Amino acid sequence: MPQTLSLTLYQRLLALPCCRPIKLSAGQAFIVQGESSDTLFLVTKADFSVSYLSPAGKRYTVSSQKAFSGILGEMEIFRQGGQSVFSVVASSPANAFQISRVKLIEAVMAEPSLAVAFLQLISHRYEESIGHTLDNILHSLRFNAVRLLVKQSELASSSWFDFNIEQHAAELGATPRALRRVIKELLDEKGLEKQKGRYQIVDLKRFLAELDIINQR
Repeated sequence: MPQTLSLTLYQRLLALPCCRPIKLSAGQAFIVQGESSDTLFLVTKADFSVSYLSPAGKRYTVSSQKAFSGILGEMEIFRQGGQSVFSVVASSPANAFQISRVKLIEAVMAEPSLAVAFLQLISHRYEESIGHTLDNILHSLRFNAVRLLVKQSELASSSWFDFNIEQHAAELGATPRALRRVIKELLDEKGLEKQKGRYQIVDLKRFLAELDIINQR
């Protein structure tokens, strides 16, 4: 969802009579993992962190935001049960607004276009979340892809070599789509070239250095 659309929904919600101002204090957990949430939050230039507490009791920081203005808690409001998956903690004092679930549902029922805007927001954030997860996974896939490219280059009789995406994706335990994403990244970085379905490593030293760095971690 483009930022302008997100801000438009934010501004429309701020204009609702049921939108009430609140103050967030530093260290305040205004969304708590595992607890039911009956409130939608609209924050203004807020600093906060999002964290997840594992069953083993270890807390992981999922993300940190600075000067964020926007909507928080929409998933809990519209999900049956409404329990929060993450905790959101203010890093510094901030101004915010809140809307209760009951009042928000009433507003959405009265103005269906709000429901469409929420669907767009939730869809966009879901895609962002999946993209972030893929990025974390693709770090190891990138390593294996670079290593395989170097191997194929060494085995080739010339600087250009074949690289079958579907075949190598299966070898690496990845989907063809995920491997194509890594290859595109390498092409965009100018470390690899593609011509008529064949590949050539442009900067072998950089590839080898990347493998060494990851091996040393």
